[in-house]
Amino acid sequence: MIDWLEIKQFAIAEHIELEFDPGFTTVTGATGSGKSLIVDAIGLLLGDRSDNGYIRHNQNTAEIQAGFHLPDNHPARQWLEDNGMANAGECILRRVIRRDKSSKGYINGHAATVSQLRDMGSNLVDIHGQNEHHSLLKKSVQQNLLDSAAENPALIAQLGDCYQTLRNIQAQIDRLDNQSQAYLERADLLKFQIEELNELGPQPDEWSALENNHKRLNHQQELAMGAQTVAAILYQSANDGTDQSVNDRLIQCGQQLRQLCEFDDRLQPIAHMLAEAQLNIEEAAGQLRPFYQENQIDPGEIARIEQRFSLYHTLSRKHRMPPWLLADHLQSMQQALSDLKDPEQELNRLNHLLSIESEKYQKYADQISLNRKNSARPLADAVTGLMQELGMNGGTFDILLVPVETGSFTRYGNETVEFVVTANPGQPLQSLGKVASGGELSRISLGIQVVLANKAPVPTLIFDEVDVGIGGEVANVVGQKLKALGQSNQVICITHLSQVAAQGDHHFSVWKQGDERAEAKVIKLDSQRRVEEIARMAGGEKLTRQSLAHAREMLKSA
Repeated sequence: MIDWLEIKQFAIAEHIELEFDPGFTTVTGATGSGKSLIVDAIGLLLGDRSDNGYIRHNQNTAEIQAGFHLPDNHPARQWLEDNGMANAGECILRRVIRRDKSSKGYINGHAATVSQLRDMGSNLVDIHGQNEHHSLLKKSVQQNLLDSAAENPALIAQLGDCYQTLRNIQAQIDRLDNQSQAYLERADLLKFQIEELNELGPQPDEWSALENNHKRLNHQQELAMGAQTVAAILYQSANDGTDQSVNDRLIQCGQQLRQLCEFDDRLQPIAHMLAEAQLNIEEAAGQLRPFYQENQIDPGEIARIEQRFSLYHTLSRKHRMPPWLLADHLQSMQQALSDLKDPEQELNRLNHLLSIESEKYQKYADQISLNRKNSARPLADAVTGLMQELGMNGGTFDILLVPVETGSFTRYGNETVEFVVTANPGQPLQSLGKVASGGELSRISLGIQVVLANKAPVPTLIFDEVDVGIGGEVANVVGQKLKALGQSNQVICITHLSQVAAQGDHHFSVWKQGDERAEAKVIKLDSQRRVEEIARMAGGEKLTRQSLAHAREMLKSA
């Protein structure tokens, strides 16, 4: 429960310190005195959106902090442990609102995000606002209320996770369905191109050898004749004796030099050089011989190489790359075909996952449906009973569970929830918006909140003027119901009704002082001041003996 609250420079409050007790606490004050700033301040501690307008005039920051007592086994203790913020069974929330910067939050002295404040706050306080009855017209709110009664929130969270997983899987299936045709077209193209290149069968480094052979064959006759001519010049003499080969001339030169060496030894090396030259010429002539004796022209080989050479050029133009890269290109296409995943196989896997997740979803949804069915009638009967006590004699409240379309998945299960009501006996049940007036809707909302508050997992319940539009004996009943809640929960109620205020175990009064710069003040009333406050609420600002006596009687009856 909340132990204490401190408010600084917030709205029209300069500095307020409050200590709260267990049971039912009422907060009263004249219209415009600032009663709701207590609720607004606590709301900010629980992660509500901050606004610079909350900062008191001529100030740069506003600060709110509160201390909460956490009994053993309270879920907030585990939250603090999980987030490294535990502090021996106590929780202190702090929020600083800055005019020129974003707000800052703290939990037990540790910096905390707004999301963390909201998560932590959901374990500590449940606030029912004065306009909450309007939200009761929303189907989502009606469903949340029934699920709270059915203790479904944890299952709803699991169902939501499952629903999101199903959506993700279905999205992948739809995407792959769209890709199937593209896959087939891509695979067919790769197969065609691979088959076409396989007919050529390009090999690494083949193009260079093929290019040389092509060049050689295209000049084979020229090569043979040229080789024969050179060999003849080097080694063979003309048949008619009119010309001598290079070899013949070297022989003559060698003979002459050997003769001259008899007269001068210095010519000996030159004679050796000519002898070696003669041997080299003889070797060169021998190696030229195959070019004109054995290298006969083969038309079949020329045609084969011409065809392969042409096919290389054709495919290189088609694939827009040099001929020598075709072998690597073939390997890359073969790898691409291998890497290309068949959507059919992935679709089968995803459909299997979809089936498994669908069964899981249906398990959660069926349990949620069963819980709703088991809780709808007791909740409807309890609210109907309270309607009689809240001045709607003969009224009936019921809850309809409307099945969703068979085979469809929704985030919240197999059915939608609709609250229906009749305010008068004998009239058909209709949706809340069509039947209930504003005042009736407010009382029905309060009745639901009172019923569900018994199931509230949080220790502190705050009601902010939820009794608007009611009075008389109905107001007494509202006060009694809130007082009864105070036996199991800490209940704080902002109220303008003396009947409700008189039921409180504790009573705070809020008033505004100052004309030029208004400031809200809050005090905890003792027994005498409480009589005066109840008298003011019941009979006006002017206190009389009768109004004070009536106030004492109200407090005594309560």
